[in-house]
Amino acid sequence: MQSSQPPRLRIAWLLSAPIVGSGGYANIFRIINLLAMFGHENVIFMNPDLYPTDSVDRPERYIQRFFGVVHAKIYFWPERISGYDVVLATQWGTTRGFERCDPAIRRAYFVQDFEPFFYAMGDDWLRAEATYKQGWPCITLGHWLAKHLHEQYQATTYPFDFAVEHERYYPRPQLASKKPRVIFYARPSTPRRCFDLGIKALALVKEQRPDVEIVLFGDKGLKHYWTPFEFTDKGILTPDELAELYASATAGLVISSTNPSLMPPEMMATGCPVIDLDLAPNHFLVDHGKTGLLAQAEPAAVAKALLQVLNDQALRQRLINAALAHAKTLSWERSARDVEQALGKIVGSAVQSLDTPQTMPDSEHPFGDGVTPALSASFQVGQRFVAQNDGLCRWEIPLAQAPQHPMRLQLYDALVNPDQSMVDTKQAQYADGWLSFEFAPLPASRNQALHAVVSCDQAPGLRFDFQTTPGGSLSYNGMPQVGRLCYRSAYAVAYEDQRDPEPQPEAAYLAAQQALMQAEYLQLSAFAERLHAAYVPKKSFPERATKAVKLLRSGNVLGLARESTRYLHWLYDRAKARWHNRD
Repeated sequence: MQSSQPPRLRIAWLLSAPIVGSGGYANIFRIINLLAMFGHENVIFMNPDLYPTDSVDRPERYIQRFFGVVHAKIYFWPERISGYDVVLATQWGTTRGFERCDPAIRRAYFVQDFEPFFYAMGDDWLRAEATYKQGWPCITLGHWLAKHLHEQYQATTYPFDFAVEHERYYPRPQLASKKPRVIFYARPSTPRRCFDLGIKALALVKEQRPDVEIVLFGDKGLKHYWTPFEFTDKGILTPDELAELYASATAGLVISSTNPSLMPPEMMATGCPVIDLDLAPNHFLVDHGKTGLLAQAEPAAVAKALLQVLNDQALRQRLINAALAHAKTLSWERSARDVEQALGKIVGSAVQSLDTPQTMPDSEHPFGDGVTPALSASFQVGQRFVAQNDGLCRWEIPLAQAPQHPMRLQLYDALVNPDQSMVDTKQAQYADGWLSFEFAPLPASRNQALHAVVSCDQAPGLRFDFQTTPGGSLSYNGMPQVGRLCYRSAYAVAYEDQRDPEPQPEAAYLAAQQALMQAEYLQLSAFAERLHAAYVPKKSFPERATKAVKLLRSGNVLGLARESTRYLHWLYDRAKARWHNRD
């Protein structure tokens, strides 16, 4: 009997080499992750041209390192693309990948910018513009772009809204600057950001309000540019640092003379009034006089808008209140749902929600011969291990009884990004003596050294079984211990049969295990050296020489030999530890 439930989509994405720090690539990966959460299968085909040569073996590791976990299988462009419902080009140069697609596959264009604006009128402008004339349906970031492509090129368009990560961008009254602060997204390396216009406008503001602090951010080497006023150079900031800067500002100047930017809604969500240029693309992001101010592209007009926000407290508060209310309506999940519906219309079918993935067990260590100290609010139990397959989606530990309080699992990259969690979840279930943490599959987990940390904020007093195995990578509060925590892991089956067989599939796994053991040894050696320095009395050379003379005069040759041997062993261990730390 045929199921009446519509099939979920298999989506292929064509990408060029990702630019570290790019908001456009971050948006693509964010949408991919949300579509995966909705139940759709994603695969990314990377154009190998200009790809970092040290990352050609596993491109997913490169993406994971700079953009976080992406829930998609990642390969370089194959000779032939088949077996997918739809293939999406993501930049005008990637439309060449359509030539590799089977005729039956639907083609569509994921458009975030009107890319001809990136070039002077010439070959690249015309080549980029030509891609909008091919009749491919366009899924567009924002309604201005959808309107522009439809009116100018008769393209079928499906817009989705700019959105905000509300867990990152929100008001922080405690960070508000004590004196008026204007922040300016200064990009002299990007002409469309009109650096000269912004500096001239800020100079006029500084003339009338000398008390205003001016902060420039967004590019390297800003301190080397001459300006007629003093300013604070924040350079290039991480997203979290941006959120804090926005929340501290009295007004934010974001100049975009072509494509609209993600920054205005993010500033709105933090309570920072936005000033931008009065151009058609920006009308779709900023409601002039309500959620922000739009000014003519002249220094005096931009300065006037900034001074209005600085001088009129009532106006500023009205802008903040309306902008906050508007920002609350912007959600990446809602935008991803719009993309999902667009894909369904392009493919010509409805879509379904997430199925329960099939899993395969691995790395089962259920029997222990000891127990850890009791878990408490200040005590964490950790286990480092190497995943043996892609698609790690469940991690389990045996418990004698069900926990009474929520337990937390954090997974880290033990070697590359040991301080940035890849998984942070309290979604746990207890059944048949096992506490299971479920999370979205990690597509690039095969042969990756991981660090699992289990904790509980409410001090449950639980103990965990462990084996007294040398080199087992057990840890307490990050400090290596002798032994291995009893655990087992499971992998999504869908990630297990897609990769071409390798001549020696064990080699990468063994290399990762060796690297993990070496990292553990260095960490333990450093701890031992610090412990020795703190608790072992230091003897100067004259003190040691005096003791040696006393032993020699007393005729205690055996004691002298023993003392010399201990000292030589200590010197050897110390030199060995320093040598490893140097490497």
